[in-house]
Amino acid sequence: MTSAQRSDKWTGVGLTDLGLVRKLNQDAFSLDNSLQLWVLADGMGGHAGGEVASQIAVKAIPDVVRTQLSTEISPSVQPDKLESLLDQALESANQRIRNAAAKDESLKGMGTTIIVVAITHSPKGYQASVAHAGDSRAYLFRQGTLSLWTKDHTLMEERLALNLITAKQVRTHPLRHVLTKALGIDPETRPTIQTYPLEPSDLILMCSDGLTKMLTDQEIQTIIRKEAPQAEAICGTLVDTANRLGGEDNTTVVLIGLH
Repeated sequence: MTSAQRSDKWTGVGLTDLGLVRKLNQDAFSLDNSLQLWVLADGMGGHAGGEVASQIAVKAIPDVVRTQLSTEISPSVQPDKLESLLDQALESANQRIRNAAAKDESLKGMGTTIIVVAITHSPKGYQASVAHAGDSRAYLFRQGTLSLWTKDHTLMEERLALNLITAKQVRTHPLRHVLTKALGIDPETRPTIQTYPLEPSDLILMCSDGLTKMLTDQEIQTIIRKEAPQAEAICGTLVDTANRLGGEDNTTVVLIGLH
């Protein structure tokens, strides 16, 4: 499934794929170029639970932001206010997921990772506010170099920070995808939210761990260098490469650039 919306602002293009192993695609994304808000979620839970959780998240978060602002994210919205608004939106999605699980026994225990990017333009330039919980990621591609904006909320990342394990060991550790944060699991979300300055030539990549399980950051960077600035081509090549290398999970990517 592909989706894209065109505007003269920052524009997001997305692609999601089942992969070669899973029977159900529990990833979801939403593109709201008019609002300047993009959301990606990777659901988890038995039966259809993960799929339900991720769909709730990608619908609830733009709804909350749009209701609060009544229009696009304008220059008058300061970064601290935008960060607070994203925190409210993720908490609302968290509660909606928990409420849905409480009403349906088959959805008990469902949850989802979440990554949200919101862009505003002020006299200081473009800024991106990034909120996340879990191991879905946001990267910045600037002048040929890919850098990671987010830090995975996983058990292995915590052990890595304490020097209890090496980065090489993390890639193959059987517990590498045990999450310490996600929507729907705990009464409160407590996401990580940060704001970064943007340059007009920047590209932002959001992805589920279906991509990063199969490709290293260096491999992702090489693909973006080769295909840039064609957003659809970048998304397609990233997903195709993840599948060519085994497609062990659903793979979802969203690429955002200024058009």
